[in-house]
Amino acid sequence: MSPEDRRREQDAPIVPPEPGTIADLFAAALPDLAITPNQGALDVILIVGRDDVPRLLEAAKTDPNLAFDFLRNLSGVDYEAEGIDVVYHLHSYRHGHDVTVKARLPADDLHIKTASTLWRGADWHEREARDMFGVIFDGHPNLVPLLLPDDMDDHFPLRKDNPLAPLEEWQGTALGANVGEAGHIPAGSGFEVEKVEAAPETAETAPEAAETTPEAVEATPEAKE
Repeated sequence: MSPEDRRREQDAPIVPPEPGTIADLFAAALPDLAITPNQGALDVILIVGRDDVPRLLEAAKTDPNLAFDFLRNLSGVDYEAEGIDVVYHLHSYRHGHDVTVKARLPADDLHIKTASTLWRGADWHEREARDMFGVIFDGHPNLVPLLLPDDMDDHFPLRKDNPLAPLEEWQGTALGANVGEAGHIPAGSGFEVEKVEAAPETAETAPEAAETTPEAVEATPEAKE
């Protein structure tokens, strides 16, 4: 069974939120938009199509009943051949409510409109998602690498097809003799670190033994008392 088949068997079913949640406010603000609400462990999750994300996010920011003035986080989830989800975590300081918005991008077309025109914090979030997943945020003012080298445009560390073994080999080669200081070295990496046995103590390296002669004991403050 492939990893994708195993994941499909483990997918949790969609659980509609109870009446009166934030999903109802979005339905009232966008009655003609196809939204699939799902009750998550913490927040209500709104699943929408990629092309509907800009309209939904704009309503989330500008509708007075929603007023999501803070983008808490923006992340990605790799579903391999099925594509990559872009996930927006929003909070409203005005109303004190939260919501999560998810949209699936096709694996061969990882493009979605930037949210940086609504929340300035999306600038760095989107640059990080580009680095980690390869998602292109159309209209972003400066979509340059944030965490990776400028010339690393074909390597996405958080995708499931990320080749870990060559990366470990590169790290080991770069560290050279200091590879043992890099922390845990995975088995099979080709860089087996031998444990260095402590050298036996000699008269020169051993700490001086405490004086225990009768004269030394009599000289201590405790003995004088």
